[in-house]
Amino acid sequence: MAKINLDALIPREDFDVEENINLGKKKETISIEDLKIDSFFFSNIKKPDFQRETNEWDKNRICEFVKSFIEGDLIPAIILWRSTGGYLFVIDGSHRLSALSAWVNDDYSDGKISKLFYDGVISDEQLEVAQETRKLVNKTVGSYDDFRLASTHPDKVKPEVVKYAKNLAALAIQLQ
Repeated sequence: MAKINLDALIPREDFDVEENINLGKKKETISIEDLKIDSFFFSNIKKPDFQRETNEWDKNRICEFVKSFIEGDLIPAIILWRSTGGYLFVIDGSHRLSALSAWVNDDYSDGKISKLFYDGVISDEQLEVAQETRKLVNKTVGSYDDFRLASTHPDKVKPEVVKYAKNLAALAIQLQ
């Protein structure tokens, strides 16, 4: 089965980035909203150069992981390291973070983030796999936009989306 390349969702950075800023208190959890493209958290997460590419999961694994998250199943902690420059390097959990980010940003390697990362050049194979993944996730779980809509217009989405949307605000991923 074809794998989904989510490598564009968390950009790589050199560990040696040096800047002087106040590191402050560290965050202990992240919410689903932290994975939106325009959040402060999302814009500061990076993968170290030595990390493997985020392209090991197929559409079924991505779908099952998103489903597990919204159902409140136990999700292993994401391990981050904060550089003196303020970047948050994902040491463990980039596939988990990328899968949820793909759902939130509707970018399964063919959305806005990926297009910017790949200068608009995405292979036909990857476009096809992205569409298949989106279709499976939307059918099985529902789109993130459906979950957002459920909070204001529950009559416009499936009842199971409404049920899980109510819990989505309280769900968090543990950080270490």
